[in-house]
Amino acid sequence: MQTQSANLEFSVDEDSNRTIVKVIDQQTQEVLRQIPSEEALKISKALNQVSGLLIRQKA
Repeated sequence: MQTQSANLEFSVDEDSNRTIVKVIDQQTQEVLRQIPSEEALKISKALNQVSGLLIRQKA
């Protein structure tokens, strides 16, 4: 059985102001997992833009 060591990296996404957690392989420095995922961040940003447009149109 192989043991895999990983580091956690915390950062803040500047556009959404959300905390990003990355699980990084110690040996290869490869990102094993990111929470929230890049796709989730893109969807969140798109929804924020759409909701901003809807609010402006109602005003």
